[in-house]
Amino acid sequence: MVHLYNLHPFGSQQVVPCKLEPEQFCGGGRDALFVAAGCKVEAFAVTGQELCQPRCAFSTLGRVLRMAYSQAGDYLVAIEEKNKATFLRAYVNWRSKGAENSRVCIRMVGHNVETPFRESFRDQMSIVEMPLSEAPLCISCCPVKGDLLVGCTNKLVLFSLTYQVINEEFSVLDFERSLIIHLDNITPVEISFCVGYIAVMSDLEVLILKLESDSKNGERVKHHPCETNNPVKQTNTDFSNEMSQIESDDFVICQKPMELIGEKSEQSGVSVTLESTGLADEKIKYFHVQHLLYRRFTPDISFYVLSDDIRLHSLQLLPIYQTDAGSLTSDGKNSSHGKELLSVFCFFSLPHVGYLYMIVKSVELMSVYQYPEKSQQAVLTPQFLHVITRNNLQCFTVRCSAAAAREDPYMDTNLKACPPVSMDICALRIQLFIGLKAICHFKNHVVLLTKADPEATPERRESPRRFL
Repeated sequence: MVHLYNLHPFGSQQVVPCKLEPEQFCGGGRDALFVAAGCKVEAFAVTGQELCQPRCAFSTLGRVLRMAYSQAGDYLVAIEEKNKATFLRAYVNWRSKGAENSRVCIRMVGHNVETPFRESFRDQMSIVEMPLSEAPLCISCCPVKGDLLVGCTNKLVLFSLTYQVINEEFSVLDFERSLIIHLDNITPVEISFCVGYIAVMSDLEVLILKLESDSKNGERVKHHPCETNNPVKQTNTDFSNEMSQIESDDFVICQKPMELIGEKSEQSGVSVTLESTGLADEKIKYFHVQHLLYRRFTPDISFYVLSDDIRLHSLQLLPIYQTDAGSLTSDGKNSSHGKELLSVFCFFSLPHVGYLYMIVKSVELMSVYQYPEKSQQAVLTPQFLHVITRNNLQCFTVRCSAAAAREDPYMDTNLKACPPVSMDICALRIQLFIGLKAICHFKNHVVLLTKADPEATPERRESPRRFL
């Protein structure tokens, strides 16, 4: 393996002027950064000459546990906690938010608002509340269509992005709960959703599925909930019943590591059932689920218990498109106009090693990343993989663009512009930061959350402060 250091330095470094210590943050597509602290979200502009300028701020129902932004629909969705209860809310038309105490419209998902109030939606922010029968654990927005996938205990709920047409010039963004995916024997910790591909991750398992539709020529096909065949499901159930009779203090039970690709992944023991909940007049529905990959890891038994040292993190699906001009991009905006989906890649990581799979047309393990230090989080881009440890930001090469370009015969044979996918992985740069906690990437910006603990003196005992 070749290691190259001190390459690709950053052009500039900015400090986000947060009023409160940030707890959660996410990139807002082209030009915005959202920062949550307590029961408040601040939005910052990151375009033009003056970067990281405050744009607006709004209050939330409770403390923000997780949040995600969708460029399709231009909305922010958050999981919030108040009085030990969790809520799911989408913030729509947030760009029209003026003063922090300005009027806000709150409505229920799918609720048809009265006509006199519709026109006011043009100039004020709307909050769409999404009731769920179970507490939401994780969320993911499709970068192409803007649909929202919500992970709950043993199930995934899909909210399709829709619009209420007010008149010829104006429509209101809305959602519809269109599908429930029941999952047995796995509880999602992180999920990722992209153009029908679903990646589900628990502490030591990763499952990748693809939703497929049977509708042809706009004709409706009667839907029957279908459960995948799992010949080992009963075996796993019997095994669990037997193990429950053994005292956990006396034995440590660890399942062996497993990698199942394609149809074989249906034998993972994870049962998948689809339940359609959409409107009857819809022409496109998901009826089948295709299993693409199942991978299970085994913890080091020397730990005896499942600790943070052996948990998976940073699950991500990355699409690669080709524009009319022949260039490659991961931006899915207006993909139906001049952009063609070439490939989708899935990345997930253990503390000391990361895995990159290509999952379109065929499922293939492309790269394995060995980290010199224990990683905390990683983010994948078409050109680089950024990994943070406690005090370092590491940058590695990736082969996503090269692998996607090889799907184009002209670039692969005529231009010879693509390096082989089998080339060794290079560590491009390791840069020192103090107290790294989280990372995100959007456009050409890398955003880091640091937590610096000042050397406290007897007269200055401060709690650690967080900075973006």
